[in-house]
Amino acid sequence: MTASRSGVRGFRETRLDINGIDTLTLSAGAGDPVVFFHGGGTASGFDWLLPIAERFHLIVTHHPGFGRSGGPALTGVDHLARHHLDVLDRLGVARFHLIGQSLGGWTAATLASFSTHRLAKLALVAPVGLDVPAHPTVNLLALPPAEVPNYLTTNPAILAPPGGLPPSAEFLAARAREAESFAIVQQRGLSHESGLGRWLHRIAVPTLLLWGEADRVVPFAQAAVWAAAMPQATIRSFPDAGHLLFEERSAAAATLVEFFRS
Repeated sequence: MTASRSGVRGFRETRLDINGIDTLTLSAGAGDPVVFFHGGGTASGFDWLLPIAERFHLIVTHHPGFGRSGGPALTGVDHLARHHLDVLDRLGVARFHLIGQSLGGWTAATLASFSTHRLAKLALVAPVGLDVPAHPTVNLLALPPAEVPNYLTTNPAILAPPGGLPPSAEFLAARAREAESFAIVQQRGLSHESGLGRWLHRIAVPTLLLWGEADRVVPFAQAAVWAAAMPQATIRSFPDAGHLLFEERSAAAATLVEFFRS
């Protein structure tokens, strides 16, 4: 493990067999558990979350079919949410704070809509999953691959291969695998068909919506729609930040620490 900019040592790795799927879980820090569900890719890693581990026990699990977890990818966020509940059961985590970003936000909101009895607080970071016709979510899978980085972030260098080198065959293969897995997860319910909106009223825990105001994937205007559907939601936005909020703004992780501590 290497030291991070936050002063917390790097992640510890645990591999679990969850219903036949080899699942990689990363953890750091100690204290009350904070669980993070990632979006549709793992290329930028998760060191930018480590400031949270200065106060909490941070847990990040690679979804099936993504990153260094095995496959197959699961068909639908409802299955993905249940997979993560199995992971947390195996880890002995009974009650926790939950963060979900993008696809992970859809998954986190789905899990929370089942029941919030295990959740202390919820944070959704530019989540997909709602139909907002006036401000629609961009389907990244329909874009030419070369355009995707400029939609994801205001600083595409974030997504460059480690070391600034030309992408290796392994790096490109990993990104292609994640794109395929992302498509599989979505196939049983693209955001406009998910039906999630009718169940958001069930999320009866303090909820923070974090958004980059320059998000080109999930427009910031969607935040008000999410907030209106949940009884205890508030919004915090970051000017000139894109969809990959944590990678672009270190203050985003600090905002979550403040939220979970309050």
